[in-house]
Amino acid sequence: MHYPTRHPLPTLEDRIVAQLALSPATRSQLCEALDTSRTNLGRALSTLLDEGSVGAVRSNAAGRGRPTQLLALNATAAHAVGLLITRTSCAGVMLNRSGAVLAAVHIVSHSSPSMSRSLEQTCETLADSAAAQGIDVTHVRAVGVGAPIPMGRNARLSSNAYPSVEELASLTGRWWPAAPVVDNTVRMAALAEGLWGAGTGMSSFIYLRLSGGVGGCVVSDFRLVGGATGLAGELGHITVAGNDALCACGKLGCLETLASISALCERTGAQDLTALRAAVHAGDERALGALERAAAAVGYVLGSASLLINPRAIILAGEIVDAFPSIKEDIAAHMRAELLPVMEWDIDVVGASLGPLGAAQGCAYVAAHRAPEEDDRERTPLTSGSADEGDGA
Repeated sequence: MHYPTRHPLPTLEDRIVAQLALSPATRSQLCEALDTSRTNLGRALSTLLDEGSVGAVRSNAAGRGRPTQLLALNATAAHAVGLLITRTSCAGVMLNRSGAVLAAVHIVSHSSPSMSRSLEQTCETLADSAAAQGIDVTHVRAVGVGAPIPMGRNARLSSNAYPSVEELASLTGRWWPAAPVVDNTVRMAALAEGLWGAGTGMSSFIYLRLSGGVGGCVVSDFRLVGGATGLAGELGHITVAGNDALCACGKLGCLETLASISALCERTGAQDLTALRAAVHAGDERALGALERAAAAVGYVLGSASLLINPRAIILAGEIVDAFPSIKEDIAAHMRAELLPVMEWDIDVVGASLGPLGAAQGCAYVAAHRAPEEDDRERTPLTSGSADEGDGA
């Protein structure tokens, strides 16, 4: 699916919510403030009242005529839930209709639980957090899930490797009955960066996550694009010359066999990323060489991709980028070596500014907007800010 990375115009419902977020108001006051008719206001309010986002806080029946009803935003009513699952952590957020974060949880995985178990644990922890805060979850109308699974329409999934979308839906349905929108983790993180993070205001960028795997996606003309079948951006599976390592996908020489955590640890003998970082800081030549080769390979792939789409920026995320911040400069140098030297490309290479909670917010955004490219309704973003501003998602 394609998702816009800039905010469209608000609907009347959105404008009502924004107005009531400032202070309670009567229908007459809302009509005046929003410059709309009572008929149009009534239709929009009916939707908001039905979904529990707005409620009457007081009705003044004194005097003659129709009683005056004071309306207010139900700020503690959850409207959307976003759930993000990666190979190393899970995150969940719960937002009200105005986009305020009501509850947020982040769970770091020190083992390797199944994807289904990770999602179940995140749902349970988020629901418990909401209950402890007295949040009303009876009106949750949107659930979004970001999972590290192939999402292309023609992807052939092994039932032993990935849970089905139906299985994920049955898990979230234990807590919230809304049918979830499921998409890939990396795409949800990239969308969040475009809406609220490092890619804000950029018409095009490439997002690349270096973590347990190597995942990427492309934003073009303010749209996160999926291509003909939803598989655009699989940069981790571009073949790098001189590399014949077998990838989990079945191919030989994929970028992922050089630039993922497991690949780096295998090539250096490090037990985990912490041990690899210690080896690099100690000046271990084997570790330094593996990291340099990874940076060169990533730069080569990004340079080739940049020649094709000419992005405004490259956004790098993931635990490898967090562990070795200077790798951004190394990747940038190798990338620019692949570009035509006689032209000014003006491509920034930057780190992601949002962490897992921000990416989970992207999941909630997608669910609340229900595949915007397939829905003609214009809507505002759930929020103008993000749930966090931390490490790359």
